[in-house]
Amino acid sequence: MLKMEERPLKESSTVNLSTNRFGNLIIEKENIITFEQGLLGFEELTQFAIVAVEECLPFEWLVSLEDPVVAFPILDPTLLFSDYKPSLTKDDLDLLDIKKEMDVEMVCIVTLGETPENVTLNLKGPILINMKNKMGKQIVLTEDYYRLKQSFIQN
Repeated sequence: MLKMEERPLKESSTVNLSTNRFGNLIIEKENIITFEQGLLGFEELTQFAIVAVEECLPFEWLVSLEDPVVAFPILDPTLLFSDYKPSLTKDDLDLLDIKKEMDVEMVCIVTLGETPENVTLNLKGPILINMKNKMGKQIVLTEDYYRLKQSFIQN
């Protein structure tokens, strides 16, 4: 029989994350998304989790586990733009090991503004997440008709 101090510690299946914005969060390890190349401008951060805050829905937050101060509001772009169907390259799909379209979730980063008219969605740099293996990548689209700062409110 092993003495208490000789017993191997059971590895936790959760990560505790202390954030200023959301307080203390418990993230299931199976929900951690790995961005091998980071996000644009944040290449050194590779581990993120999606946090849903009820009063913010349908917006969610992509929170860095390495630096919890870094948190991006995100949104499924098809909620506002049903015709949003960017062309994905074979390299993008291969990098994330995406076999079926239903395995990929696409979100875009939201830029919050002082007024609703100033809130924008980055349609030029969507984030792809393979929901099966929890690998993610932000891509830059070459199509000219998608905007970096697409207004929510159409005039």
